Amino acid sequence: MAESFDFGGRISKQKHPTKIHETRAETDLANNMAQCINVGSKTQTPPCYETRELTKEALHNVGDLHLNGNVEHCCRGCFCYFEKSHTSVLGMRELAAAKGAKIICADDNEICANTYKKKPSKMQPHPMSCNSLFIYPLQCNFSGRKYPMDWIELVKKKEVDFTQSCGGQWYVAVDAAAYVSTTLLDLDRYKPDFVTVSFYKMFGFPTGIGALVVRNSSANVLKKTYFGGGTVLVSTARERFHVDRQGISDRFEDGTVAFLDIVALRHGFDTLHRLTGGIDNICKHTFSLGRFVHHQLTSYHHGNGAKVAVCYCDTDFEDMSTQGAIVNFNLLRANGSFVGYAEVDKMAQLHNIHLRTGCFCNTGACQWHLGLSTDTVLDNYKAGHHCGDNRDLINGVPTGSVRISFGYMSTFSDATNFLNFIKGCFVEGKLQIVQPSCNKAGSCQVKQNKTADNVGVIHGSKISDTGIYVASSKVLHCHRTTSVKSNIDFDGNKSPAVPLCPQGHRDDNYRQQTIYSSHHRVISDIFIYPIKSCGAFQVDSWQLGSRGLAYDRHWVIVTGSGVCLSQKRETKLCLIQPTVNLDLGLLKLEYPGADSIEIPLSVDESQVSDGHICQTKVSGDRIQGTDCGDSVAAWLSSVLQRPGCRLIQQNQDDTRVCKLDSKDRTAPGDTQISLANQSQLLLIARSSVLGLIQHIADRHSTVETSMDLKVDVDSYVGRFRANLVVDRGEAFAEDDWTEVQVGTQNFICQGQCSRCQMICVDQSTGERSKEPLSTLATFRGRKIPFGIHLCHDPSGSHGNTISVGDSVLPTLMTDPVDQNQNT
Repeated sequence: MAESFDFGGRISKQKHPTKIHETRAETDLANNMAQCINVGSKTQTPPCYETRELTKEALHNVGDLHLNGNVEHCCRGCFCYFEKSHTSVLGMRELAAAKGAKIICADDNEICANTYKKKPSKMQPHPMSCNSLFIYPLQCNFSGRKYPMDWIELVKKKEVDFTQSCGGQWYVAVDAAAYVSTTLLDLDRYKPDFVTVSFYKMFGFPTGIGALVVRNSSANVLKKTYFGGGTVLVSTARERFHVDRQGISDRFEDGTVAFLDIVALRHGFDTLHRLTGGIDNICKHTFSLGRFVHHQLTSYHHGNGAKVAVCYCDTDFEDMSTQGAIVNFNLLRANGSFVGYAEVDKMAQLHNIHLRTGCFCNTGACQWHLGLSTDTVLDNYKAGHHCGDNRDLINGVPTGSVRISFGYMSTFSDATNFLNFIKGCFVEGKLQIVQPSCNKAGSCQVKQNKTADNVGVIHGSKISDTGIYVASSKVLHCHRTTSVKSNIDFDGNKSPAVPLCPQGHRDDNYRQQTIYSSHHRVISDIFIYPIKSCGAFQVDSWQLGSRGLAYDRHWVIVTGSGVCLSQKRETKLCLIQPTVNLDLGLLKLEYPGADSIEIPLSVDESQVSDGHICQTKVSGDRIQGTDCGDSVAAWLSSVLQRPGCRLIQQNQDDTRVCKLDSKDRTAPGDTQISLANQSQLLLIARSSVLGLIQHIADRHSTVETSMDLKVDVDSYVGRFRANLVVDRGEAFAEDDWTEVQVGTQNFICQGQCSRCQMICVDQSTGERSKEPLSTLATFRGRKIPFGIHLCHDPSGSHGNTISVGDSVLPTLMTDPVDQNQNT
């Protein structure tokens, strides 16, 4: 849309808009769309609009300037966009600016309050005058605010101040992608020139398919330069001659459209109507869920009376005509500091809750609600924050937020599960319910203290024929329980303690004889993980190489599509037990109930055919590797029950380097790393594991029930997948280290390791639980750190071996740095 809109406004040779050619498929699509978009007729092709299939190029196709000819006879129009628009609209801005259009950014106050005071002129625009375009979203994808439809006519009649900046004709485009998923769009009453919609947001399939709805009387301002297959009536190769097809869809749909996905749309609309009874029911259902969650969340307070959440809402969430089913918020601790959105997302994954976090491709709304100035955004970028990362807090200030959205398939149990998740994981002390008093602008003040119990109010009851919640009143009691049974693990599952690793690789009595006889810190365990995300191989002594411990994370399993497989996606990986046999030069793989398999530790890359050299991505880095063959691939596919798995070995000449730095001292330049996520080695302290276990016991104990603590400490040590485990010393003292000497080897500390749900996988069984991440998040603060990253410094080392029993001598710092974890 942005590429083809004619800001020049030259005289058209046609006195009337071209008659639109419509196919039977287009007619069927339009009739089905009429269920969600009222275009004036549901039994025949709409007389005023035509739809065309598109993916992401809808907004791209309006706005292209055609400035050929005499400059004296051509003017430049304006491109005005609403401040709280999707990033796609900001992309339109760049296309319009490149062609000379004047750029205007407007907010809702400028549109609503500053309407043009003078009486609009009744004179027709001069035929040589410019065309201008205003675009805004019907529903904000950040806050859920539904913006007035009256803006369309205000702008087209030039009754808003910014329209006086440019003469000529003003056109209006509306982004209805978020709006039409839950709300009826009445194009018979409101008459925008262009409408973009997303079918994926309506019923979740197919991805990447939407529509650009074009008003027939406005189609002539879309001037197309490029043409592809099927869009011209005739063209010649040697001369610049071609004739465009007349129908707008025929002109703009270059090449073969996604016809199989388009065919599926009719079934999507039919299913949507059959399951819900219509878009009006969807609107009532989703709004009641969003309203319930919003009101409950804003009423939650910590035991000390401090708010649990701050919601970013432009309304009081009482009118479905002005508010969509989106709840956007950030959580607060009892001391008033923010909880980072990345931390909330990690905890939500443990509870099978899907959230969106960040700025949601709407930087204008994000800046406005979070109070981020342009200078702050630029400073955050210079500090390393960018779209899509997990830098959720900078200097204690959020860089984004958390968003939940309700659709036709959402249920009341989804809403209560989310609220129970907030209460169970982020409320400190006894929950207090304080009902706020909200004004129309969405600003809330404390009204009264209703109760200290967990009582929620839902405005919704069930419709018998559709199973959808609509407006009525009902009280729901949600009682929180924290008691746990004795003699069970912290998630309520009966499971015996299982050793972390198979025995035989070291003397079982070594630690008891050597370590506990000393008062100094020493290495108690050394682990390598030959295959990324697979089981640990425990040793007494091991050599260091240029990438860390030799053969540590030297292989990776990829899916049939070439994607790196980790325990986040497949927990059974931890049951694959690798054993490195240096004498025979073999890597042995074992799995419960399956025959073992062996492969060479080293591959002569010069003898490998091109078909066995491959690439994959690890933590965003593209790595060069060698396929280890069909035999081990078949073995992996069989034990994991995932067809198409391949084992890739990192090439010796792969150039992947570490990106982490120490706060006080930069690690050696271009430090090579293996297939670990971030660093060469990861270190944890056994005393820190014991401290965590005590926190878990304290958190799950109650006055009525005492817990008989029976925990295999080694099993918990194994969950953190560290290379080096230190014994003795105070819990979490390693957070403040800058350097550490292990035996004769020197290491630079590169910050704390931020943890995710992988530590909740029992490495001996592959079973996932909520602990220890759930408790770790309650007392370790932002990023949920545990353990530290290390980089080997060979310049200050002697030899290249570390062993169990080696002394550990750290150098301290005062301000630790958070980083990401290895897997």
